[in-house]
Amino acid sequence: HATEEQMNKALDIACATFVHQLPNGIDTSCTEHGGGFSEGQAQRICIARTLLRKAPILLLDEATSALDAVTERKVVENIINHYPNHTLIFITHRPEVTQLCDTIVRL
Repeated sequence: HATEEQMNKALDIACATFVHQLPNGIDTSCTEHGGGFSEGQAQRICIARTLLRKAPILLLDEATSALDAVTERKVVENIINHYPNHTLIFITHRPEVTQLCDTIVRL
């Protein structure tokens, strides 16, 4: 039930504005499991969809694993900057993501 403005903001934060270049823009259909998109594109769309929820805790489990380092950093920084009063949990193997976090728990 998100507005177009809310969807565009989530896409921007997730660095997923490429959807506007698709044949039917944001209304373009895709197959199950993100078929038709690269893994990184599918991840960014999933992140955007997640950002539309109004949850106080955001748990991202390897959510940026298919992104290049520059895009990954931008997405994580965007999330941190746009959700300062939320609890953000990044589960990752990538030290680039942990460098942006306030607290690190290693298992």
